[in-house]
Amino acid sequence: MKGPFADFPLEYKKKLVILWKRANNADREHFINQVTYALATWGFDKVGKEIVAIVIEKMLEDGSTNLSDFGLYVKQLIKEGLTDVYSNRSESIKKAAMLIDSYRFKHELPLSPSKGL
Repeated sequence: MKGPFADFPLEYKKKLVILWKRANNADREHFINQVTYALATWGFDKVGKEIVAIVIEKMLEDGSTNLSDFGLYVKQLIKEGLTDVYSNRSESIKKAAMLIDSYRFKHELPLSPSKGL
């Protein structure tokens, strides 16, 4: 059985491991919490996990250096048509973005991605 990261480019897998190792505990927790909000809202199933992988891939592709940027990329992908591709989850993806935005605001997380190592 293929997991959501099976087709993930090897360079992104390596970068993801490096970012995880470099992240402080607070940023790891923010990442985990945002992913949890997302999955709890749009689904813990195969498709839900696939969407998480797409968001993470977009983060890495864009050069984000902080996993806690996850929620920013959910919003960016919505603008780029994620809800069109996953039209049967459109409302739950939008709801997850709102919940994650509230979380980010509450914890005073940046409004733009962290870039450059």
